[in-house]
Amino acid sequence: MRSQESEGWSSLVLLTGMLLCVTWAISSARWIGGLSIIQWVTVGAIIAGFLLAKSFFPGPVAHLLSTVYGLAWITYLVGTLFSSYLTWREKMLEQIMRVIIWGHQVISGGQSGDPLIFVLFISGLLWVISYVAVWCVFRSHRIWWAILPAGLTLLINLYYGPPDLSGYLVGYLFCALLLIICTYLYTQERHWRDKHVHYEPYIRFDFLRYGVLVAILLLLTAWQLPGMQSSSEQLSLTVSRFDEAWSRVQESWSRLFASLRYQGRGSPTFFGKRMTLGGPVKLRDVPVFEGQTLGRYWLATVFDEYTGQGWINNDSNVAYLKAYDEFPVASFAMRQEVTQTVRMLISDNTVLFGAPHPVRVNIPAKLYFIQAPPPVPAAGAPTTVAYPSMFNSRLPLKRDAVYQIVSSISLADEESLRRAGDDYPEWIRERYLQLPSELPDRVRTLAETITAGQNNAYDKASAIEAFLRTIPYNENIEAPPEGQDGVDYFLFDVREGYCDYYASAMAVMARAVGIPARVANGYTLGEYQQDRQTFLVRERHAHAWAEIYFPRYGWVEFEPTASEPTIIRPRLSTAGSQTSSTEDANRLGQEEEDRDLLGEAGEDYPTSPYVSAQRENQWLKYIRWGEVILLIGAAAVGSIAWLRRQRGMLGLSPVERIYERMVAYAPWLGCPYSPHQTPYEYAAILSQTLPAGREQVHTITRMYVLEKFARRPGDSEIARRAWQEIHPLLLRYVLRRMVTTHL
Repeated sequence: MRSQESEGWSSLVLLTGMLLCVTWAISSARWIGGLSIIQWVTVGAIIAGFLLAKSFFPGPVAHLLSTVYGLAWITYLVGTLFSSYLTWREKMLEQIMRVIIWGHQVISGGQSGDPLIFVLFISGLLWVISYVAVWCVFRSHRIWWAILPAGLTLLINLYYGPPDLSGYLVGYLFCALLLIICTYLYTQERHWRDKHVHYEPYIRFDFLRYGVLVAILLLLTAWQLPGMQSSSEQLSLTVSRFDEAWSRVQESWSRLFASLRYQGRGSPTFFGKRMTLGGPVKLRDVPVFEGQTLGRYWLATVFDEYTGQGWINNDSNVAYLKAYDEFPVASFAMRQEVTQTVRMLISDNTVLFGAPHPVRVNIPAKLYFIQAPPPVPAAGAPTTVAYPSMFNSRLPLKRDAVYQIVSSISLADEESLRRAGDDYPEWIRERYLQLPSELPDRVRTLAETITAGQNNAYDKASAIEAFLRTIPYNENIEAPPEGQDGVDYFLFDVREGYCDYYASAMAVMARAVGIPARVANGYTLGEYQQDRQTFLVRERHAHAWAEIYFPRYGWVEFEPTASEPTIIRPRLSTAGSQTSSTEDANRLGQEEEDRDLLGEAGEDYPTSPYVSAQRENQWLKYIRWGEVILLIGAAAVGSIAWLRRQRGMLGLSPVERIYERMVAYAPWLGCPYSPHQTPYEYAAILSQTLPAGREQVHTITRMYVLEKFARRPGDSEIARRAWQEIHPLLLRYVLRRMVTTHL
């Protein structure tokens, strides 16, 4: 082992604090039980990394030893989570077996709900990140390799975790900034030693002291920065084409770690191309958006394939649309187009919400769809049209962003749906009657029993809907056991659940009796605000429901969830008058839209009631920018002055450096130093101003004169003790003088 810690123990302390901020943030997110052990994983990795970095082992050998240590330490810590009745050999074999089963799920494309796998994964990830960070600081001296992986992990956790974790980010940034300063100082010290430049050992303390001030100033500045739009909209639109890869990563993550508690489940980031039947959910009261609509729901996406553990949207066709682009979508009977105005209350959202089913939007959008024949072929009409399943904005929408989306809502009455028949297109049968071969027979039998005696698809679907509404609602159920079908688990084992399970059960049972069905998710209407004539949608309004396909009428919503009100459909006698009333009601509260939205111009839309709020917010942004400019200016002036002073002191002896620091206080004391004064003359003036420090002032001056003019070395230790005694006096006098001057 090396006997001296050249990088400084402060670097180790800061690095430990930085890594623990990441670890505690993950643990505090409460993704799953058992994460209390990960802080000890991080501590173990830091100790092992430090010892190996300071050893004489070459890199490959040290990394191999770290792997062995990590496996042993993680296996031990995870073993403490098992029952005490198991032997350590049984605990180890249990871990190995569950990892093998999980690996099989990865390869086969299945879904895993084993909570132990996530604990093992996070433990291994933190071991690698922590070990690499310590190695890069104390062996290879590559500071950014220590900071960036940990920071990326923290940001991902913050992005998908609950909103009360920002304190860990502040702690991480504070430690990281100081660590950068310490590493820079270490590099400079090596350079000074190589060049035989004399410097004071206590300069490290000065660097850390000023580094703390700079770090705090930078954090305060960053906190004040307003959200900024992309400098190039065209660049952002181009980059949006490459987010498919990240979407696939999210879907794979949900598939392989299905038992996680997604506490931010209701946020727009949750709505992707996969829905997992998982464990308990905790929906917050956070506002997401507000809008005007005549629909029953706010749709985010729909799913076509049931896997037994959840749903997948298989629409591979993507259209990149400009604002107001008309796209050839399927048209059905007894539908009315309505325009909805939506204002986002969160930032960086891309999911576009509208009543089922959206057909166009007034901002650049990305449309997922399937290409298929039209519902009713006609001469001269296209042979294929689009059936949309999801609209996403091509630019992240900031808070207070407003868009308008046009939806085609169903006005079909009960009698029309009963007479719709079962002449389903072949592609509808293939796609929306799909069920996994492993679906338990008792699910099919139950569906057939419930629908016995009904002679049309609408009444069969209604019977299934009514049956499911008798099952108690519960958001705190555990995830289905490994390998068990989610709908089967809901219907026969747990006999309670939340909307994902209700909607899935209805779609699966409808398919089991030959009715094309699918699951949709998004939000319920939300809370109606009479004064604004809008619906306020919160995260807790996240919802899933079932949709049934009817020839000529398309997809129609059903509500099987017991906690939600039933859907009241128009009857035959009132269906004809519904269209005109819908047109009148759709004009309610719609005013002229902000033409500057995303810089696009287009057809005339009525103005949104949110424009004045947006313009008021512009003034707030200008004020915040003024604060930011003042902060940055103050930081720049202070930093330049400090750097110039530090640069001017390079090459000075310890006694000269102390004397220069004392003279630097002259302007603040009201007795500025003049070039014609001798050191002793200035010392006399300074002593009169600061009588309590007379002895220390003369001691420092005597050492300086002896070294500067007598060419004899001054006693740096005596000068340092004198400075340590007078420095607090100088600070107190300066502060007292500033207060007295301004009062």
